[in-house]
Amino acid sequence: MKSIINYHVIDSTNIGDLFSVPTKYFNFPGYTVEQADIRTINLEDARDKHIIVGGGGLLYSPFLQSFSKLVESQAGTKLIAWGIGQQLYGNSYTLAELQNFNYSQYLENFDLIGVRDFVNKYNWVPCASCMHPAFDKKREIKHEFVVFSHKKFQIKIRDFPKMTNNNQNIEEILDFLGSGETILTSSYHGAYWGTLLGRKVLCFPFSSKFYTLKHTPAILPVQKWLQQKIKFSLFGKTFFELYYKNKFSCKTDDWQNYLKDCKAYPESLNEYRERNHWYYSQILNTLANS
Repeated sequence: MKSIINYHVIDSTNIGDLFSVPTKYFNFPGYTVEQADIRTINLEDARDKHIIVGGGGLLYSPFLQSFSKLVESQAGTKLIAWGIGQQLYGNSYTLAELQNFNYSQYLENFDLIGVRDFVNKYNWVPCASCMHPAFDKKREIKHEFVVFSHKKFQIKIRDFPKMTNNNQNIEEILDFLGSGETILTSSYHGAYWGTLLGRKVLCFPFSSKFYTLKHTPAILPVQKWLQQKIKFSLFGKTFFELYYKNKFSCKTDDWQNYLKDCKAYPESLNEYRERNHWYYSQILNTLANS
């Protein structure tokens, strides 16, 4: 039987990485399907198999070598990108900068390309996590605001319900996001899923990916993410400071000024699902012709 291997980032502490995998939602009759971590590619495992890369922000320089390995492994099989996107770390980007991202260095040898970024020249295919059946549940708004932070980039606003993406239960996360009228988030999937739930979203971005969504959330232009620290002082004198390696925070003083830009897009869920179904049919045709 022919085989498909779906490469993505397998990270149990990042819910977006776990549920952006297209082969969780689509079947491929006549093929065995497996999933593997794109960070640890074994060329022998990939040989003679069709490869799907996605989803997630995999168009990021640390993954360039992995993309090269996947191209090297191909001989008479198909290499397909599904719902992947660019990632440049920083806080603010112009449309020209987003459009000038060098997609080709990752994708020039692919047979079929679907990119989640709406600013790209390839097929636009949003993250396949929109296919999860938990989005069909109706949820009651219980809070004016909820805060959903990326585990590394945490939003420090008091008095609102809080959660991070370090959680493996997508139903619990969607219930949390759906409980808010407006979602304050530093997580790409927090913004994406909040939009799919028909909620308003205000983003605190740390990379270019937040600017590439088709249904644009409101964006607070973070000036700088600061490494969090513990400081020990006595009588006004600091004796030592201990910095957290992977925890950052930003100034949030004026976040309410950006609420006027928040919009809800209740039509987005059906649109994104239809686009993924369309791309799935394109993939089946591509595989049939291999």
